[in-house]
Amino acid sequence: MRKIGRFRQNLTLPISSFIRMVNYEIYQSIKSYLLKIHMGLVSTDSFELVDLFSFTQPGIFSLPNIMGFDLFENVMSSEPSILGVIRFRRERYFISCTSFEDRVGKIYCLVISGEITGDFRPADLAETILKEAVLNSGYSGKILRLVYDSANDKLTFKIIPPPDITLEDIYLIDKTDLEDFVDSVRIGGSSLRYLFIGEPGTGKTDTIRAIISECKKIRENLTIFVVDAGCGVSLEVVFEFAEIFRPVLVCIDDIDLLVGSRDRTLKRDELSTALQALDGFITKDNIFLIATTNDRYLVDFALRRPGRFDLIIEFGCLEAEFYSTLVMRESRDDRLAEVFKDERILKRLSSLKVTGAFLVTLVKYLSRERFRNIRYEPEAVLSAINRLYGSFKSEIKHDKVGFQNS
Repeated sequence: MRKIGRFRQNLTLPISSFIRMVNYEIYQSIKSYLLKIHMGLVSTDSFELVDLFSFTQPGIFSLPNIMGFDLFENVMSSEPSILGVIRFRRERYFISCTSFEDRVGKIYCLVISGEITGDFRPADLAETILKEAVLNSGYSGKILRLVYDSANDKLTFKIIPPPDITLEDIYLIDKTDLEDFVDSVRIGGSSLRYLFIGEPGTGKTDTIRAIISECKKIRENLTIFVVDAGCGVSLEVVFEFAEIFRPVLVCIDDIDLLVGSRDRTLKRDELSTALQALDGFITKDNIFLIATTNDRYLVDFALRRPGRFDLIIEFGCLEAEFYSTLVMRESRDDRLAEVFKDERILKRLSSLKVTGAFLVTLVKYLSRERFRNIRYEPEAVLSAINRLYGSFKSEIKHDKVGFQNS
């Protein structure tokens, strides 16, 4: 029988708990990593997993709890939580992955408890587990589109394939700044942040896709996040993920739709949060950022000032020397590409200040059956240019819509 004195002594032990709230996908990655260690599939020198409880061994089906591997070799378990014992830097900790309902939705946590000693470092252990879990997940080193799942109130990752475009397909006279960005990713270390500004159809998105393609070739372990205004995810959350997945490249399309400017009342909170998140974001190494906007004045000056971005690149109309090359890329027709070297066509397109997207749309227009026998005649091409431009003249003038690459 336990003596009362000892019982009271145990109650007064200096025990403390550290709680690290995480996103659902990270929560699942931590559970998967701990299960992989327990099963002997992976190992680590950072800590010793003494024991793990509350899970079902893969291959054993005991409905409704089923456990197995997903497409990315992550261990998936329907168990609501797991509990383990870990030895870290000579100290013993209890670790738990758990979730609970809050008034704003489901909260996922990594909880670490232990006796307070001179070497009690639960925060260090949490960061070690988190980083190693991410590196061992099926998401690390992938191109990920962030998507908010409103039905289940959680953010998920959608893996997308590498783009089939390179910097050779980008029609800019001077690409040195783009090459510098790719080189910085290759070298690693200090972060770099670019803002692309230009009307719809001027090539911003294609340039980002080309940079993604080039960066993945030279740094396989680079994780890339693709974010747009429709994802339903705040920049604060995006930057939290970026820090976890370093080295990382974050690509944000239409950043103005996510944060806006201080004169847009509905976006003031988002702007303040974005500024704070970006200030913390830019102090980290191996974090790279490219963002786009159609108009610099849609983005608050505080967000686009020097220091928060290293360089702003303006995208405009397509240079005449690239007309024929772009037509060749889109049509694979050298005869049609040759037509776009005609002085009259060059002069007309230059006077209209057309974008690459306009030219792509023009090639698609000329591919119609009724142009089969006349598409190589300069007069027919000039007529098509005038008709197509006239069709979109109002939209081009007022920036209401842009020509999107097919």
